[in-house]
Amino acid sequence: MTATPIVLLALLFGAVSALPPLSIDSSLPALPAMAAGLGVSAGTIQLNLSAYMVGSAFGQLVVGPLSDRHGRRPLLLAGLGLYIAASAGCVFAGDLGTLIALRFVQGLGTACGRVLPRAMVRDLFEREHAARMLSYMMAVGGASPILAPLIGGFLTGWAGWRAVFLMMTLYAVVLLAVSAVLMRETLPPEARQRPSFGRILVNYWMILRHRTVLAYLACVICANAGLFAFLAASSSVLIGVLGETPARFGIDFAMVMCAFTAANLVGGKLVVRAGIDRLLGVGVAICAVGGALMAGLALAGVLSIWAIVVPMFIYIAGYGLVLPQATAGALSPFPQLAGTASALVGFVQFSGGAASATLVGLLHDGTQMPMTLAIGAAGIGVAVAFRAFVRPLGQP
Repeated sequence: MTATPIVLLALLFGAVSALPPLSIDSSLPALPAMAAGLGVSAGTIQLNLSAYMVGSAFGQLVVGPLSDRHGRRPLLLAGLGLYIAASAGCVFAGDLGTLIALRFVQGLGTACGRVLPRAMVRDLFEREHAARMLSYMMAVGGASPILAPLIGGFLTGWAGWRAVFLMMTLYAVVLLAVSAVLMRETLPPEARQRPSFGRILVNYWMILRHRTVLAYLACVICANAGLFAFLAASSSVLIGVLGETPARFGIDFAMVMCAFTAANLVGGKLVVRAGIDRLLGVGVAICAVGGALMAGLALAGVLSIWAIVVPMFIYIAGYGLVLPQATAGALSPFPQLAGTASALVGFVQFSGGAASATLVGLLHDGTQMPMTLAIGAAGIGVAVAFRAFVRPLGQP
């Protein structure tokens, strides 16, 4: 495949994969305003993020097998339509319960942005080359967590938190139109699986019990726990505790997420030559350093913006190397069930993230401690998972 199609695929897949982080990151600067507008506490408003993550987790379990049966493109278009309807509803939500319900539905719709780009990459590429394309795709999609909080902070200050959901709606409308015109099916009819419901459950169990899948999933779970702890609590800490404005929070969050995009670009250049596991090991070590620094500063009583931003920048740099390599490693044993395997990876990623976000929200005490200790534990956890489960595999 020539360079031009690879670039076009990375742009198209990246635009689709940008939808989930856009749905989370653009809303983060608006969380304090949402809490005030809906009359709830800073910890309680975080439940709308958990609802979105749970919806996305379960949506992926449905989208994956259906895409193996019916193809990727129809599921993508249907998911975008559902997302548009839920996002438009969020604009008019009058209470927290309605917002939580609509965010759950929004998560169901955005599952297409998680599962299908990964599955389409696996349809077209093999192990290291798939990891390279995933890195490039995530680098393109990585513009979303950089730009989304900036846009969210601006819109919140200018027009209020409801404008953030209006922006999500308009982005998805444009994405649906572009995908309908440009997106081609990557799974030919002869390669499609037509399993019964029972067979789908058996497939999930077969994938989940595979030693290689479990090893890489352990790294994904631990790395994501740190990310989602930051997503859930960063606005409460930086805005509520340290006094940042929503716009300034957006700038700091974007700075952190630049590390993710840079790491994905570097990983895409190096993975074919270095191999998945070697690059994964580097990312794991960086996550551990960032997490330990974050927790150590908090325990030492250092309370400042840079004591949050700098360690998280380091952690996210490692995360940008861990996620594409661990994802490609987990998908590699089941090329014939790429959609189902991708769905399982996404379900584990988001359900674990929802648990982390919910726990940090419930433990919210008006300080940075629950968030920083969770990120520190995640950094150590991903290092332990790599050492205990991935290294013994002896993959090249």
